[in-house]
This record gives sequence, structure tokens and C-alpha cells, in this order.
Amino acid sequence: MVLQGLNHLSIKSSTVVERVDNPARRRLFRGRVHTKQVFRLPWVINEAVFTSGCTQCQDCINSCETNIIVKDDDGFPTIDFNLGECTFCNKCIDVCEQPLFSSNFSDDTKIEDNIAKNETKKPWAATLEITDKCLAKNNIYCQSCRDECETSVIKFNYLNSSIPEPSLNDADCTQCGACISSCPQDAITFIFEPKASSL
Repeated sequence: MVLQGLNHLSIKSSTVVERVDNPARRRLFRGRVHTKQVFRLPWVINEAVFTSGCTQCQDCINSCETNIIVKDDDGFPTIDFNLGECTFCNKCIDVCEQPLFSSNFSDDTKIEDNIAKNETKKPWAATLEITDKCLAKNNIYCQSCRDECETSVIKFNYLNSSIPEPSLNDADCTQCGACISSCPQDAITFIFEPKASSL
């Protein structure tokens, strides 16, 4: 009888070990539940699909040609635009063996043309914003973001002073993030769209 109870206990403990291997449960047990939205790889279906399907193999991290894919606190890959820009080479998508990506991404190297023509869905459900920390908005000459923007989405116009202020055309933005790493004030950020709460 006692021996039988021990076997039952060992079976239960092995079952528990298998269940803890699920990263979502691991975060729950640690008391970490994602409330902050983060940038995953481009064209990921949504956060729930990504975190339940990602094996944390790090193939995407190793394949990134600009080294902007890093591990977050839970070991999942995330994009850090402070390290550079996304070239949309799709190497992270190509090496991933899991079905984590929507079919709306572009295999074409001219992503800016496809986004401008609305032929390709944007990589992230977010919009670019230039905050009030911007030097030009505080009457200090700076146009570093414009210089980095290959698609000329960021323009500078004379509005209320002798220093031109930035404006952007988000509809044509490819979301490459080149302007984010070039800003000396960290004044450029992506704001997640409200309907993207599942991301």
C-alpha cells in the first residue's frame, strides 16, 4: 500500500515536470504575466500564438543580420530597435520551424514599395510617434531621424520658430526602426494600436 502510494507520487511528479515545460505556465508560476506589449519578430500572428509556439531555440537571434533580436526576461525573442534597424531580410522567419507568422509578409526586398501600395501588411500593429523630448521640438537643431529614414517618411517643416520641427507620414512608414536608434533623446517610439491588445 505504501509502495503503491510512492509510485503514484512519482507519476504525479513527472506529470508536473512535463507541465512546467510550458513557458506560459512557467511565467504564471513565477508570477510573471505579460501586461506590457513587446515587439516580437515581424509579422507574428499574435503574442499568444508566439509565446505558446516558440521553442526558444534562438535560431532567429543567431540569424538576424543586424543583431536586433534579443531574449527578453522569459527567454523569448524580442526586437530591440535601440540596437539598430530591421532590414526585413526575413531570415528570422525562414529559420523558424514553428507556424508563428501570418502569411501577409513580403518576400520582396522592396518592402517600402509594397507597404506604400497597401500590398503588404505592416510588420507590427503599431504607429510611430515623435514625443516632446525631441530636440527639434525644443528649439535645438537636430534632424538625425530624417537622415536615417530611407523612405523619407520623416520631414522637417518650419512651424513656429527658426528651427524646423519633425512630422511624419505613418502610412508610408515601413517600421524598420532606423530612426529610433539614431535619436539622441530617445524621443521616437512605437505606440501599439488599441486593437492590437492580443499582440
